Amino acid sequence: MVDVKKISEIPENYRNWLLLDLLGAIVGVFGGLGAIVFRTVISFNRWLFFDIILPKISFHVDNLNLGLIFLPAIGGLIVGTLVYRYAPETKGHGVPEVMEAVALKDGSIRKRVAFLKTLVSSITIGSGGSAGIVGPIAQIGASAGSLIGDILKLEPRDKRLLVVCGLSSGVAGTFNAPLGGTLFGMELFYHEVGLFNAVPVILASVIGATVVTSYYGPQLSLKAENLTFTNPIELPLYFLLGLFFGVLSVIWVKFFYKVEDFFDGLKIPGKYKATIGGALTGLIGMFYPTYGIMGVGYEGIDKALAGEISLNLLLSLGILKMISTAFTLGSGGSGGIFAPSLYIGTMLGGGLGIIFHYLFPSLVNKPFTYSLAGMAALFAGSAQAPLNVIIMITEMSNDYSLIPPLMLSSVTSFIVSLIFLKGSSIYTLKLERRGVKMRMGRSLILESIKVKEVMNRDVITVRADMPISALELLVEETGHHGFPVIENGELIGLLTIKDISRIPPKLRTKAKVKDLLRLKSKKLIVIHPDNTVQDALEKMYHEDVGRLPVVDPRNNKKVIGIITRSDIIRAYKLAIVKIID
Repeated sequence: MVDVKKISEIPENYRNWLLLDLLGAIVGVFGGLGAIVFRTVISFNRWLFFDIILPKISFHVDNLNLGLIFLPAIGGLIVGTLVYRYAPETKGHGVPEVMEAVALKDGSIRKRVAFLKTLVSSITIGSGGSAGIVGPIAQIGASAGSLIGDILKLEPRDKRLLVVCGLSSGVAGTFNAPLGGTLFGMELFYHEVGLFNAVPVILASVIGATVVTSYYGPQLSLKAENLTFTNPIELPLYFLLGLFFGVLSVIWVKFFYKVEDFFDGLKIPGKYKATIGGALTGLIGMFYPTYGIMGVGYEGIDKALAGEISLNLLLSLGILKMISTAFTLGSGGSGGIFAPSLYIGTMLGGGLGIIFHYLFPSLVNKPFTYSLAGMAALFAGSAQAPLNVIIMITEMSNDYSLIPPLMLSSVTSFIVSLIFLKGSSIYTLKLERRGVKMRMGRSLILESIKVKEVMNRDVITVRADMPISALELLVEETGHHGFPVIENGELIGLLTIKDISRIPPKLRTKAKVKDLLRLKSKKLIVIHPDNTVQDALEKMYHEDVGRLPVVDPRNNKKVIGIITRSDIIRAYKLAIVKIID
């Protein structure tokens, strides 16, 4: 019998932690069940579109079935209608929306999202759209965690943790990769890493994987028989592969959003954009109906890992999958980018492996092992998540000897991409383009505070004809270290204590403020009230100044406030309070 008195003697923080562990396990069950339901609905839609609808619209020309063009177009029309009418956040790959919920919305996700994401993503994938299942699974599992947090009225910090538990459990169940699922959540979404925070996520991932495995049986996600790593001398080639995929990941990210920009710019209703994107995907897939261009693409990955695809076809399929995925998701379809990234990495990595085998036949005996490295390297660079993908590919293939080449190629790709994308990723860029700056799963906290929220509106200005000696007295009286200079009602510069020291003491009674301004750069450095405090901080750093006049956006010479380094610190505290409360 449980001794209630002993339980009450446990410190409150430990009781809260144990409660979160229990809730994490419960969320793990729902995440695993969500993965099962989602895969079942995809299978149903695949049967509906390819076994029922396709035979009725098939039209063959030179062994090409033109009906394949219309399947994802029909799916796009249905998805576009549902997305734009009921839940715009279900458009695209889903992960950025979960990132935003975790970082800026206290883990709150609308209750309809799980159902609609299941529906629209399964239609997109089942009808032949080129998309993956990780993004939708993450959003579905995260919605379950958010719902439980709402029902129990948990603190925002705890609800965010349950959101991560939900998405991690769904990912872990989908790929039978509990450690990979854990790292997916912790690396991309939740940076408050520690034993207390990690345990609920680990429990959720293990239970999510167990639920799915109990239903489908134990199975490996990747059929990578005899693809292993045994020769350390090959590592320089994996380094070269990492360099290649680092550059490719930058191209992939930029191309993806160029296509999205193109569809966003079309002056037609949103639901028809997804129809066009689907038709273009079907047009590409029509030429390669059995190679996984349409749908998730695992059948193509299996063929590549089995060595059944030639070099030219590998390179073609990798590029075409990149294009078709951008068409599907950029036009408004719904699905993930993890599986397409694996597909692209598989094809182009395998192509590199074959080239290395031709160049170094005695060194490279298993060229398609480079397909596995390509998978990891492309996702590590494009998602800025090297740790997660190293472990996940290892778990998916059940070969831990792959860790050294996966580590080298993934980290190399990550570094190259980091340099060119400046910390952005295929996930965060979607938010950054909406004004929410994120870096590797964490928001730039000062982006949530506007300059006008912390600036000092009682600005003490000085006239251009004021003597320097009078300015010294003003510094002593106010304790301020800098003042905007006004002439004829307009801002002409800013002076600080450091500037005053340039004038010898004997000359300060005769010298005027305007004389001192002539010794300074004529560049006028200002900030606007609707800029973020992050913008102000970056400008202070680059210009090496400790304060900025805040001016009217319509008139850069009309001062309405001033922001200093002390205000930056106050803004940081305010942003912390916003996130915690």
